[in-house]
Amino acid sequence: MLEYEVAAIYYFIADIISAQPYFEEVPLDMLMPCVFYPAPTPAASGFSTNAYATEFAMYIKFMDRSTMAAYEMGEKVLQAIMGNRRKVPLVDGAGKETGRNFRVNMPKLKKIEEGVFQMELSWDRHTRYDAKEVTLARDIFMNGLPVGKED
Repeated sequence: MLEYEVAAIYYFIADIISAQPYFEEVPLDMLMPCVFYPAPTPAASGFSTNAYATEFAMYIKFMDRSTMAAYEMGEKVLQAIMGNRRKVPLVDGAGKETGRNFRVNMPKLKKIEEGVFQMELSWDRHTRYDAKEVTLARDIFMNGLPVGKED
């Protein structure tokens, strides 16, 4: 599902600004203005007995010939995300909106060097454990009594 979230972010941004996208690496002869979409970094943690949480962070870079132009691109995207209540529409394989969304955490925009502004976008995903592991997790005792069993 991660590819759908990254694709959703790309299509959301592409509807707001016109810039050359780069995904793997930015070439030396890059076109300006451009946006670099790196792979998100995941961090997992426990959530409940049925699910775990994974937080993804993506550091998108807006690049242009001037710092102000890079800032303007990032600011437009920031305002659009906040104006949409931090919801990014999910897309299907063809890039069409599915009618579903995912919510990002508070985005952060900062200058990292001349002509480059970076936006930190993060979001959480909650995933159920494998069915076998959930069944095992349910066979626990609370206060000496088995959970889910009747006397």
